[in-house]
Amino acid sequence: ADIAMGSGHFLVAAVDHLERGFSGYLAKRALPGVRDELARLRKTATDALGEEWQGDPIEDSQLLRRQIARRCVHGVDLNPLAVELARLSLWIHTFVPGLPLSFLDVNLIVGNSLVGIATFDEARELIGAEANDLFSLTAEDLLGKSRATVAKLARLTDATAAEVKEARKLYNKAREEIQSTEELFTVLAASRVDEEISGAVESRQVTTRLKRGDLFSDQMLRRADRALEGLRPLHFPTAFPQVFLRDRPGFDVILGNPPWEKAKVEEHVFWSRHDPGLRGLSRQQQGQRIAALRESRPDLIPLYEAEVAEADGLRAVLTSGPFPGMGTGDPDLYKAFCWRFWHLVSADSGRIGVVLPRSAFQAKGSTDFRKELFTAGREVHLTMIVNTGEWAFEGMEPRYTIALVAICKAKTPVEFGAEVLLDGPYATYASFANPGRKVAEPTVFRGAEINSWNDTGSLPLLPDAESIDIFRKLRLAPRLDLDDGRTWRARPYTELHASADAEVMDLTSERRPRGFWAIYKGESFDIWNPDTGSYYGWADPSVVKNALQEKRMRAGQTQSSAFSEFPTAWLANAATLPCNNARIAFRDVSNRTNRRTVIASLVPPKVVLVHLAPTLVWPRGDENDQAYLLGVLCSIPLDWYARRFVETHLTYFVFNPFPIPRPKRDSVLRRRVIELSSRLAIQNDDRFEKWGAAVGVEPSPLAEDEKDDHIHELDAAVAHLYGIEEADLVHIFETFHVGWDCEERLRKTLAHFTRLKKEK
Repeated sequence: ADIAMGSGHFLVAAVDHLERGFSGYLAKRALPGVRDELARLRKTATDALGEEWQGDPIEDSQLLRRQIARRCVHGVDLNPLAVELARLSLWIHTFVPGLPLSFLDVNLIVGNSLVGIATFDEARELIGAEANDLFSLTAEDLLGKSRATVAKLARLTDATAAEVKEARKLYNKAREEIQSTEELFTVLAASRVDEEISGAVESRQVTTRLKRGDLFSDQMLRRADRALEGLRPLHFPTAFPQVFLRDRPGFDVILGNPPWEKAKVEEHVFWSRHDPGLRGLSRQQQGQRIAALRESRPDLIPLYEAEVAEADGLRAVLTSGPFPGMGTGDPDLYKAFCWRFWHLVSADSGRIGVVLPRSAFQAKGSTDFRKELFTAGREVHLTMIVNTGEWAFEGMEPRYTIALVAICKAKTPVEFGAEVLLDGPYATYASFANPGRKVAEPTVFRGAEINSWNDTGSLPLLPDAESIDIFRKLRLAPRLDLDDGRTWRARPYTELHASADAEVMDLTSERRPRGFWAIYKGESFDIWNPDTGSYYGWADPSVVKNALQEKRMRAGQTQSSAFSEFPTAWLANAATLPCNNARIAFRDVSNRTNRRTVIASLVPPKVVLVHLAPTLVWPRGDENDQAYLLGVLCSIPLDWYARRFVETHLTYFVFNPFPIPRPKRDSVLRRRVIELSSRLAIQNDDRFEKWGAAVGVEPSPLAEDEKDDHIHELDAAVAHLYGIEEADLVHIFETFHVGWDCEERLRKTLAHFTRLKKEK
């Protein structure tokens, strides 16, 4: 099966793959029935061509490709044109002179793979059916009426125009025989978004006897059609009854390159399709331009509203459907497709081969899918590629990492979970295709081990096989969000949200209004630079502090909030607001291919930060603990680890499980990290005088060579705290960033590493 098949490239390749395998099998073991069918097709073709035919002899491979396309491959796409192109591709690729074009309407279907019912289990769950009761939904109950017709249709070879005509007749008959089941499934799918239908389903008014002609059924069907209007629901058991009526129901193999967009219409994206220059404008300018376009192009407003309504309808179906995690973050379609693939493939060792964004194996919204995959899968093979120069996919963002995914479902649970093989990443075709490349064998993990690394089952992106030992050494350190009741505890927190808190911000003034505070964004600071001079806007301190205090008091009542761990008296005291003091912040927007991935800094008091720059609050810990953590966050060893997980954002679920060594407070290395980090953090900035006094450091100028030396020593000290060896540190530097000339910095860091090894 190919889902979201586009023009059918995957199906064509699948036909060729199956033909090669089948030809090899026939060469070793003749199958009389297959041989007879091929002989009949060849005779029919040669008879039709006549004695004057001068073309090449018709080979078994040609006939096999034709029959494989007719009987073994299936495809679904929402776009009718894509379905027609896929049929055309298969017709051309499997054309045999003298034989008519095969009837492919039964194989390649138009519909939305995500909106309808995928399996009988899904239907049973919606209707609340129990085994052998009145509402049980089995393949025989719902599709059995069409079994004989479907079987007869499958036996046809489409050898003549008459057989093609007969195939169409049988197909239409089968559709009529399962129409009532199709309508039942449409009602069940609509019950997720329509309260009245949902109530009827829950009260068991909706049964397998639902069909057009009676008042209740007609009412339900009309409501269901309205609820799913424009969404083209496709129900796999009724679209492909031949797949679900067999003893091994479900697809043996699923191939696909599903869409990666969100079920969401961004207004500026819509209008930029009609005014391409809109993308290059600032946010304020975009708003003005969109307002002008609404005035000058009122004809486009209904089109925009229709797209929004359709996206809203799809999002409602997806977030209420059998796609755990769709309500977390943006409703990316690939998240739902992952679940659809998993449910549709045969439970008996079915296989999936798809192209996905790396975030499918890293983003929080796909956590449940990964956990299921690593627990119930038998084998998961992931080859990661970076589309540098668009060598793999033309027109796709070259910085993103793409996962070529091959999955085998386990018939029975596997001890210690799925065997997970990680290969890559490859940034060029040469490195990907060259059998002598450095990464000779994929790195192998077990699902249980992966699930122990973090809360989300996120997978690391490892440069090569040598990296795995270093990764495991770093992973031995406790998590950053450790809550042991004794040692320091830090939690990330968002002070202001750019949209939700816009009323307390001044985003229009080019210069700072008198007495106002700067609003920091990610670009407002850098590593060992607390103020780049680039701000998001300005804030009246009396207004913004009141807003922050109100938010903090509300958050303190929520158990999951960082502030729930603080005493009520502390929360009630506005003087304890984090914005009154220096604190650590880090950039949310990041990338593993940037110069640095974790960009953290000590930011000064009397500034506030938007969500693009989360800050840390400390239920336990003092300024020394802050200086220590900042030093580790800004080190190369920690950043190397972060690059294994970060794609475009340093999210909380990536940040919180960071491994952070926790040496005893009297540790020489810990003390040295605090000294180096605090000195680098405050340098010559008097705004940090109070914070510096707490750690015993005064703000003072730091010469460039002295600053660099501190950074080199900090990297060396942190490396020792992680317990890695000199060879490990060399590997970290050499694989840190493609094209980075690290030789000089590595040499100086190693000098400190050797010295500290003798002193610690």
